[in-house]
Amino acid sequence: MIVLTREVGESLRRDKYANVQGADFNLYGHFADFVRLTKSWENMEPDSYYGQAEAGMRYRRYSDFEYNPKTRELKQLEHRAYVQSKENNAYVGGVVRHFQDFSDEVITSPVMRSLIDTDFEVYKSVLPEELHDEIWQCQIHQIRIEIKPGKQLEITPEGIHCDGYPFSGVHFWGRNNVEGAESRLYDIHEHQLASTTYQEILDTTYFLDRDMRHYVTPARNTHSHAMAYRQILAISFSRPGTAFDIVR
Repeated sequence: MIVLTREVGESLRRDKYANVQGADFNLYGHFADFVRLTKSWENMEPDSYYGQAEAGMRYRRYSDFEYNPKTRELKQLEHRAYVQSKENNAYVGGVVRHFQDFSDEVITSPVMRSLIDTDFEVYKSVLPEELHDEIWQCQIHQIRIEIKPGKQLEITPEGIHCDGYPFSGVHFWGRNNVEGAESRLYDIHEHQLASTTYQEILDTTYFLDRDMRHYVTPARNTHSHAMAYRQILAISFSRPGTAFDIVR
């Protein structure tokens, strides 16, 4: 669990976001499992919709799940495309995108499962109590961006945007040779509310995505010969057909 979960929930209710330091997490699992999960960022398939091939590459996994908060059961759903509206994503909105699904090895990691459980505990702080034990859908994106030596690229080429999830959490999982990549949050009128530059693994931002906008500033590789990388895990929750559905 996150240390001081109550304070995180209060921030989420008051400000619609909460930044948490990686050191404040205490996840179930062993060090060896944490290492195995971290290495899973190194064997993902390329995101062919990203562009910017002259400067680097994005790699990505994406799957949808059913999540039972009462039993903590996580059931992977059938493969499905990831589609956003042009309103939410001016860069590739309307494009039917297919990404690599999560393998059992990654999704059954004790560290991963503990993080999913912890995230839902945070979101319960802004949910009516009668929804705490209902079945939810969980959408998970695992992303690695590599930058060629001396190059700069856009982390979020769609610009300031909203992904349409009612609840989202971005968990940082490391960077090397990267300058920039400042994460920013905005209100719906695109007035900046907060900014942070993730440095330590599990530095995290929880936010009410549908009620906000977000953006990451460009990242530059500071090394003239070696590749740079930046890695994140994004975990979101929604309930189709309800007031907590995804806004496409």
